[in-house]
Amino acid sequence: MFRKITRATAIGLFAVLTGFATINLAAAEEAATEQAPLYERLGGWDGINEVVKGTIALHLKNPKISHYFEGVDLDGLANHVTAFFAMGTGGPEQYTGRDMTSTHAALHMSDEDFDSAVADVMTSVRSHGAGETEQGEVAAILESLRPAVMGASTK
Repeated sequence: MFRKITRATAIGLFAVLTGFATINLAAAEEAATEQAPLYERLGGWDGINEVVKGTIALHLKNPKISHYFEGVDLDGLANHVTAFFAMGTGGPEQYTGRDMTSTHAALHMSDEDFDSAVADVMTSVRSHGAGETEQGEVAAILESLRPAVMGASTK
């Protein structure tokens, strides 16, 4: 019934089992790194809209940048920014507003203003429960927009 397993057979069997374990481990690691788009992880349109509204509220209270929002249609701004943010994080929405450079050109923002605005966004992102990974991704997106917002790029 039972056959004696030779050392060579045992080594061969171990190698096969190790190979299967490695394949399964690699598949598990690949599945773990495949995440939903940032859009979904931030709560889709509704979640992003809440982050945007929270950000606008913070901007209005921020003495460094609140003057940029005087006389602005805040509901319209929230809709445009939400669409832009949603599209930029992998959502299905299409942003049809102006590009970042022409939108911000007349503001003549300083790097300090930009940094202050980013701090408000990140505060809102954190307060809406985003994890560290999502916070890092949002921060990277915002920093990638710096040249356009500061007028260093064109259409």
